[in-house]
Amino acid sequence: MQLKSNTYETRRLVSEGSIKQQFKTLYPNAEEQFERLMNLMDAFAQKREPELRDRDLTKTAWLDSGDTVGMMLYVDLFADNLKGITEKIDYFKSLGVTLVHLMPLLRPREGENDGGYAVSDYRDINPKLGTMDEYCELIRAFHREGIRTCIDYVLNHTAEDHQWAMRAKAGEVKYQNYYRMYDSDEVPKRFEETLGQVFPKVAPGNFTYNTSLDKWVMTTFYPFQWDLNYDNPEVFVEMVDNLLFFANIGVDMIRLDAIPYIWKTIGTNSRNLPEVHIVMSLMRSILETCAPSVGLLGEAIVSPDEIVKYFGSEQNPECHILYNASYMVEIWNTLATRDARHIAEMKNRQIPNNAHWINYARCHDDIGWGLDEEVIRRLGFEPEAHKFFLIDFYYGTLKDSFSKGELYEFNPHNMDARNSGTFASLCGLERALEERDQYQYELALKRIRLVNALIILKRGIPMLYSGDEYGQLNDYSYKNEPNKRHDSRWLHRPRFNWKTVSEPTKAQKAIYEDIRELIGLRRQIQHGQSEQVLVQGNPHVLMLLQSDGDNDYLYFFNVTEDRQWVYTSDVRRHGLNGVWTEIIQGKKVDFSEEKILLGPYEFLVLKGGCQ
Repeated sequence: MQLKSNTYETRRLVSEGSIKQQFKTLYPNAEEQFERLMNLMDAFAQKREPELRDRDLTKTAWLDSGDTVGMMLYVDLFADNLKGITEKIDYFKSLGVTLVHLMPLLRPREGENDGGYAVSDYRDINPKLGTMDEYCELIRAFHREGIRTCIDYVLNHTAEDHQWAMRAKAGEVKYQNYYRMYDSDEVPKRFEETLGQVFPKVAPGNFTYNTSLDKWVMTTFYPFQWDLNYDNPEVFVEMVDNLLFFANIGVDMIRLDAIPYIWKTIGTNSRNLPEVHIVMSLMRSILETCAPSVGLLGEAIVSPDEIVKYFGSEQNPECHILYNASYMVEIWNTLATRDARHIAEMKNRQIPNNAHWINYARCHDDIGWGLDEEVIRRLGFEPEAHKFFLIDFYYGTLKDSFSKGELYEFNPHNMDARNSGTFASLCGLERALEERDQYQYELALKRIRLVNALIILKRGIPMLYSGDEYGQLNDYSYKNEPNKRHDSRWLHRPRFNWKTVSEPTKAQKAIYEDIRELIGLRRQIQHGQSEQVLVQGNPHVLMLLQSDGDNDYLYFFNVTEDRQWVYTSDVRRHGLNGVWTEIIQGKKVDFSEEKILLGPYEFLVLKGGCQ
């Protein structure tokens, strides 16, 4: 009976009404397109492979498993091509990675393509990386070894040489309506009055005049990326068609790129509009009906209060997973200030059941300082001055900085910037090695281990960036490449050095083994059913409690290079008593003693019974 309740026919019967209601909210007079959408869903459901239907029986339970540990990478920088990735499957297994995000795979435009995010064909692979058949075989090979995959799906725009754009250029009105294009600059000027700019330095403005069309085309990101027109229901149906295509070739997680931008309205900033959330909810409902084991990962780098909305609600869920960008920023903020209150004071934003954060220390992108100004002020800092402190700290220009990095999108008029750099270099390893400073070298390794613990042991899905498991340092060679030298983000996108795996340095081996240990510990703990920050008196120590119903796990993180004490009276006030076991070292910690000592950047994981 349970299996029958999870058939496509049953799911469709349950969801059709809500899908129709939301579709009509966006497109009140689009009956023909709605029928096409439902026929499309039926067709994909019938073609779904038995192995994938078996996966659908447990839906997205895998997202809530402590076994799920992710890694993001560029295929060409990691192993040249898709065949090379297939040959490295044992590498992922050895480390404990069970989810691999292969960054932009789809065929991009020739030449400059925004790192692969200017897609010219959603149904084809970048020929420099391989073929669609090779990609499908890689997915099957991953699945045989218990590894899931994630693909990028760019929702906001296509490349200017996508077949839709080419047909628009050829004069086909149908495809011109797939984009936002205008005969004069009257409407673009009205839009520009309230729009911000994504790349004000390298791609200012939001519209590009196209000479072959004699029209103004909306191009929020780069001139070669044409914004899709989601006012047009045909565009929505086309994009769902692609979504279900990815699901049916076996992709387990679909990363929806640039979702805040997809709906535009004159007189607004055209970011995070209510219609965007309806589109997300619709896509979630459609996917849960046709392929319920597939997760939607939303890429929405917006304010903390705004990003949480992309989870949706219990009644209208949207993305299954979102990037915990605020946590990432507060980790670096905490390291620079040596003040654990920055993490401890983060708002505890409620999220729906079966919603999950991705916790990460860095990604392929830069670090922007989207701080919670209310918290910053409450802790005694002036937000603007504090942001500039962080920019300079991770640039490495401050006297007490351990970091080495570079600025991204530096604005000489207001001195604003974001920061680039690899995990290890931002944590001080590069500077320590250059200066031959053994003490700073040891602190850098401890700092790296601490940050990895903060992302791997926290509730949610940890996501490593390829190379960070061996502490790869900044790669300055990008400055010698004309098509990269203008973009400092290539500083932290080095080619993976496979010699490191066979001949690691002492530091590289230590970082790798630490991560393996932490992943093993995560699986042992299963990261609990609940998690809360507990208040205690030392501002340099973060105290965190997780519970799985049978056991409590209490964490202490010293975020400084100095020894720190925690008074057990602070712990006992939370109702935590007795003798607990530190499960990494095996030592006993008695809460009846006066205080607990933590060494520089040390963290403790204490196990006890539910009180």
